[in-house]
Amino acid sequence: MALFLCEGRGLFLHHLAPPEPDRWDLPGGGLEPAEDLITGLRRTVHAGIGLTDFTVDRLLTVAEAFYPEGQGRQVHKLDLVYTCQADPQPLTFDTFDTQTIGPMGICWIPVANLLPETCTSRAWKALQAAQQGA
Repeated sequence: MALFLCEGRGLFLHHLAPPEPDRWDLPGGGLEPAEDLITGLRRTVHAGIGLTDFTVDRLLTVAEAFYPEGQGRQVHKLDLVYTCQADPQPLTFDTFDTQTIGPMGICWIPVANLLPETCTSRAWKALQAAQQGA
């Protein structure tokens, strides 16, 4: 997952898919078999928001979550969140993911306007880690 921050704003996408639908989320996603972390990050950011020209700075945090799945089962999920930079700051985005991106799309949002109930848990954890200078 990628956390892009610039001048008090973060780059988020309106996420519709479970387990946390209708919330702001980070670009990025899962790995393919035998894919290294940074290659996977670059691939999923490109697929999610169309961005290819960006720098991966460092691992910011690991977001851990448990979600119900099926009858009495839980999924244990770990998301590695990296701080990333895009210069110049992109203003338009393309996505190959038309199923999970909601009507509010992909945009830069003032971080001060975000709340735990408007973000996915991983996005909120990443914002908290960035504010603490983790």
